[in-house]
Amino acid sequence: MRHVSRVFWLSVLCSTSLLTAVPAALAQPTLAPLPPAPENYTPEHIPSPVVAPAAPGAFDALTVPATHRLLPGKIVFSMLVTPDLARAERFYGGLFGWGFRPIDDGRTPRVEITLGTQPVGMMVAHKLDDPKRDVPFWMPFLSTSDTATVTRVTKQHGGKAIFGPKPIAGLGQAVIVADPQHGLYAALSAQSGDPADHGTDPTLNSWSWATLLSPDPRAAAGYYQLLFNYRIVASPEADSPQHYMLTAQDKERASINTLPPGIEPRDRARWVQFVEVNDSASLADRAQKLGGRVIVPTHVDRDGAQIAVLADPDGAVFGVIETQKDMLEGALPR
Repeated sequence: MRHVSRVFWLSVLCSTSLLTAVPAALAQPTLAPLPPAPENYTPEHIPSPVVAPAAPGAFDALTVPATHRLLPGKIVFSMLVTPDLARAERFYGGLFGWGFRPIDDGRTPRVEITLGTQPVGMMVAHKLDDPKRDVPFWMPFLSTSDTATVTRVTKQHGGKAIFGPKPIAGLGQAVIVADPQHGLYAALSAQSGDPADHGTDPTLNSWSWATLLSPDPRAAAGYYQLLFNYRIVASPEADSPQHYMLTAQDKERASINTLPPGIEPRDRARWVQFVEVNDSASLADRAQKLGGRVIVPTHVDRDGAQIAVLADPDGAVFGVIETQKDMLEGALPR
């Protein structure tokens, strides 16, 4: 459903002021050892409705009450790796109204992100040893029933495991991998089950779409289909020979697109996630006022939605999408 077109990214590459920003945004980050929490760090709290507290050091369950129903291939959670947790909280709290709760495991500074009572992600502190190479980034968590298989198949196809499979207290069993084209993502088997799909109406201020920019979309589509049993649909349009839609449970979950022209083939794959909003233009303006940047200005995509690509104050790239009402009324379930 969502296609990041070549023209879309060319508009960035041809902008003199953004020529250095975009390659940096598409650079593959590394996961260096994390530093201890600064002595003066105190997470900024944005209140959320009161719910039963999770165990100390544990994340809230994705579903309450637990359903234990998994939706393989659905993106159910997200993680931001950033050098400044407090600054990220101010930015995203002001932009989307997200709430935050520190998760103290005695080692790594981490914060849970909530939208109301629903956990939608986490933030993890990461020191930028090399700002030209270590770029803050968002990473999607794809639902799976078998993290061990994700790990084994990824290694067999030339990728590697970065973390796990290991349990994350409150969430479930997770593994973070670099796919065969070095795109980072996590696979999660949620112990409580995955959040249910709610018709065609996306939840405002929550993740609603993702696209993988890949040097070889066809090969990437085959890899993700093998692991998550996606139904793969290739774009029929002549100008999009390298665009694939990933569908699971009769819902469009994500897309895979070719890297934009001008990006060298040796560059690695990169996931970009989108948050559903009701006014993408004003949201982009607000992001700038909060210290972020507009990477690609608001425009209409091929499906009639308004989308923009933004970066937070530390450079982590994400998108916002404004799905039009007439699209929802006439569209098939996502």
